Amino acid sequence: MSTSVVATPVANKPTEFSDEERAALAELHKRLPEVFESAAKQTTKPVEKAIWGVPLEPSLNDPRTDVVLVKFLRARTLDADAAAKMLADTLQWRSDFEINALLDEEFPEDIFKNIGVVYGKDRRGRPVTYNFYGSPECKEGFKDIERFLRWRIQLMEKGVRQLDFVNVADMVQVHDYDGVGIFSYDRNARTASRETIK
Repeated sequence: MSTSVVATPVANKPTEFSDEERAALAELHKRLPEVFESAAKQTTKPVEKAIWGVPLEPSLNDPRTDVVLVKFLRARTLDADAAAKMLADTLQWRSDFEINALLDEEFPEDIFKNIGVVYGKDRRGRPVTYNFYGSPECKEGFKDIERFLRWRIQLMEKGVRQLDFVNVADMVQVHDYDGVGIFSYDRNARTASRETIK
């Protein structure tokens, strides 16, 4: 069986930051009005000043806010300008994609329950998402790329929303490629993978 597990190393507590992270966080705080304005200019839909149920306005004094903002900073090696752009693009994309409405969408269970599921937690309390890319249902799931992407994003959102961002701020992804070979990975599968990564 070919399985890969990707887990982000975690600090003792998600709310503990290095001095460098605190300095970058202060810079990102200053840029948040520009972030919200930039996101709003890129879409015709309302932009929520929150992500994964966490408000992004530091004035609300929610400890989860800084944990989420530091995730963007770490993704851009603590470059506040790059993190601000990434955050604005993310808020715009979430608005255009209508993420909150997506959480209520229903997908054919006979297809998707065997492709991926959020199930249980690891020893650190992180939710675990299992993805079975060798299941027979994958071929059917990949036929409609837009539907597959909406389902896959919903699956991730459901996993992330299990995080409290105070004690647990990471999740575990298990990708099971058992049964996947060079010839079984058809055009639809390649397109679905490429679009998911994008």
